[in-house]
Amino acid sequence: MQGKATILGHPIHPILVSFPIAFFAGAFVCDIIYVLHPTPFWPVMSLVLIGFGIVGGALAAIFGLIDYFTAPMSRATKKTAVTHLALAATTLVLFTIAFFLRDYDPTSVAGFSLTAVGVLCLGAAGAFGGHLAYHHRIGVEERSDERPAVRTSPGSPSAWSSGNR
Repeated sequence: MQGKATILGHPIHPILVSFPIAFFAGAFVCDIIYVLHPTPFWPVMSLVLIGFGIVGGALAAIFGLIDYFTAPMSRATKKTAVTHLALAATTLVLFTIAFFLRDYDPTSVAGFSLTAVGVLCLGAAGAFGGHLAYHHRIGVEERSDERPAVRTSPGSPSAWSSGNR
């Protein structure tokens, strides 16, 4: 079930979310390094990464919204999508506030705290996004030439085969 935001048959939103995830996680790692080894570089680097994450997250959100409004979804899928959307939006808001606090003072305790909470929120948003893709199959193009996975033997390490080889 794909939305309209695709390029060459691939959904754009899951491609773009990799960037803000990396930037926000990197900012959190910079904060941890700063706590362990306080040098001025790490909080400034964290601020820069948060800025890039906000821009990347806003861009990914545009394509996510296009998918939300154009992909066919059941009621249960829509509920999961709304939760994902709310958590992702909350993540962007938390990091935006952290950015402005830290722009004034890169070592702001409130800024560090918001970054930590933002990373937790990001993880939850990602879990719901993954659930949309892997359980509800949003962004997955169904092809008629594909056969479903077939169980080969109960105990083998490669017990599942796509049947498509």
